[in-house]
Amino acid sequence: MYVIVSLTFILGVSASVFAANACSDNLLVNISNGHRLSDGKIEHEGVVYSEANQIELEGYAYGCVCNIWSCVRKCCPEGFAVINGTCQKNDAVFILNVYNYTEQINATDLIRVVYNRNCDKKLKFVLSPLTEEVDAFYVQQNGFLYLPLFTEGRTVYYPEEYCLDTFVFGDDGESDFCAVVCTDDKYRFTHGMIISMPFLLLTFLVYAILPDRNLHGKCLMCYVITLFGAYALLIFIQLYPNSIEMDACKALGIMCLFFFMVSFFWMSVMSIDIFLAFSGRRGFSGSRKEAERKRFLLYSAYAWGMPLLLVVVVTSLSVTTDVEANTWYNPGMGAGQCWLRDGIPTLLYFYLPMALLIIINILLFCTTACKIKQVKQDTAVLRKDESKKHSYENDKQRFNLYLKLLLAMGVNWSMEIISWIVDWQIGHVPPAVWYITDFCNALYGVFVFFIFVFKRNIWKLLKKRLVLTELVFNDSQMFFYRYYMTIGKPIMARNLTSAYSPRTTASSLNHTITTDKNFANDSSVLTSEVA
Repeated sequence: MYVIVSLTFILGVSASVFAANACSDNLLVNISNGHRLSDGKIEHEGVVYSEANQIELEGYAYGCVCNIWSCVRKCCPEGFAVINGTCQKNDAVFILNVYNYTEQINATDLIRVVYNRNCDKKLKFVLSPLTEEVDAFYVQQNGFLYLPLFTEGRTVYYPEEYCLDTFVFGDDGESDFCAVVCTDDKYRFTHGMIISMPFLLLTFLVYAILPDRNLHGKCLMCYVITLFGAYALLIFIQLYPNSIEMDACKALGIMCLFFFMVSFFWMSVMSIDIFLAFSGRRGFSGSRKEAERKRFLLYSAYAWGMPLLLVVVVTSLSVTTDVEANTWYNPGMGAGQCWLRDGIPTLLYFYLPMALLIIINILLFCTTACKIKQVKQDTAVLRKDESKKHSYENDKQRFNLYLKLLLAMGVNWSMEIISWIVDWQIGHVPPAVWYITDFCNALYGVFVFFIFVFKRNIWKLLKKRLVLTELVFNDSQMFFYRYYMTIGKPIMARNLTSAYSPRTTASSLNHTITTDKNFANDSSVLTSEVA
């Protein structure tokens, strides 16, 4: 119930966000005195604001200029500068230089200036290039602030996260063109993921060495190894944010998104498979092994193909120059961080697909649970066909395992999503909430390992694999020993003492060949059992 309520809350927030298409309060422009057009648009200082880019606040009309043009914020109103920490009248001219990375370009006319220095974030610092060389910053054509030498935070900041102005220091009137960065960079706790990773890898390895690898085992292997890969990439991205080149940063972010989505879709595959098992719609003709192989190929196409389509869309929007940087649907991958841009892009391309998949999984499991109850009541059918009863019990056991996995996944990720949405909408989440989320991440890998590996039948299969491996190894040693005794030693003896050694009789040779044939047959039996 908790998971369903949480995901319903997520979808509700998503709908309201997309309906409002709101922009940051720090980037709003008062357009109340603009010219209203017949179609509802407002023209103000040469910019036409559609109804989607208008917001009504306290009886005044405000426009989201940064949804239409690239923009930057000036900390103080026009004709003012920052003197001793406050905005005061000053004759300093606001000169804005625009760059392509660190190369200056002529694009000043393409950027609008918004006057606002509001900062409701807990992290605020001033960048003064004349004072510190590492504070050098470059305003990009899309309005982003690029800090190539900065080592104490991100290297790219969005227009709503900084403002520019002339700062006058001390009594001597020394001035510098500075940037005030106002953000709330929260350290995404990765300790939990680091703890989970070994258990995810162990789960994969255990199922990889099992002698009997069925469809259930293959799906679980794909799920845990892709989740392991996503965790590994996310940890690397967050621990070394400033040591990654911009293009590599974008590539790593896209790969991380892909592996996360693939893991979610493999969870969906397991839900679909258990649903089909109890609905009797598994399809595919042929032997059981052949039917499972065909289903696995179909599942693979779904689990890898759907995330690939999403990644193609994200990559295309991230590299194209036809989409404005501040457009709400621009993923912003690699712009300031090796991940999706915070806000609507993260919701649209990550949390929303994940929430939809979890809801679909819950619906499939509820339907399957009803089917199990129906089949359980039909005991007469089960007594008539023991093979069906055995298959039913196996599927029921697998359903219980998947249900535990779904609940763990739902609780874990719903907490992550709710924390993110609260932080996005309200602006601050207590660190304790992130610690709880991190703790859930730590428990998740351990939980997966214990419910899928710490089972009696798994230990029996592992023991069987170890016994078979020992038998094959011992028989291999015996083979080489017999080879040496029947082939090598007589030849060596004949070479050394050919004049005195009797010839091998036909009967003894036939006995040797017969013995080796029996050994070969034993080896083939072992090999087929392992396969």
